[in-house]
Amino acid sequence: MLTNRDKFKYVGDNVIIYEMAKLIKEEVIEIGEGTEIDDFTFIYGGQGIKFGRYNHICSFVSIIGGGELITGDYVGMAAGCRIMTGTHNHANGKRMISRVPDEQQEIIIGRIVLERDVFIGSNAIVYPNVTIGEGAIIGAGSLVNRDVEPWTINIGYPIRRVGERPRVEYD
Repeated sequence: MLTNRDKFKYVGDNVIIYEMAKLIKEEVIEIGEGTEIDDFTFIYGGQGIKFGRYNHICSFVSIIGGGELITGDYVGMAAGCRIMTGTHNHANGKRMISRVPDEQQEIIIGRIVLERDVFIGSNAIVYPNVTIGEGAIIGAGSLVNRDVEPWTINIGYPIRRVGERPRVEYD
């Protein structure tokens, strides 16, 4: 399943990357012990990705945008979620496509942090420059465009807090 470990910046023990997963810029990607990346995911390393231990990146997840992603341990990304470390902005009369000259674009490149025990539901979208606090849950189909408090349950478009999650007991 993982035949080219030497292409990555770091790969821990017991990592599974399925054959149909597509990873670009492996040299800036670190993958912690026990992490699994399912078939049909697309991951662009951008400015760097560091997956913690025991992450699960499900099918059809895409991590794109050219920025940076850092995850804690025990992070789950459900099928189809989008982690957007970069995007375009229409502010100041700028165009939002990459085929025009740079001076006609306003590009936002940032960092996303998913702290320990975060779960991102199916088809949720996370925008650049967001931190999702420890233990937070993001409901399916939600849009995360601002920081999320630890141990909360959040849903919606845009995101809103609807409850609290019990804290996980650590050894």
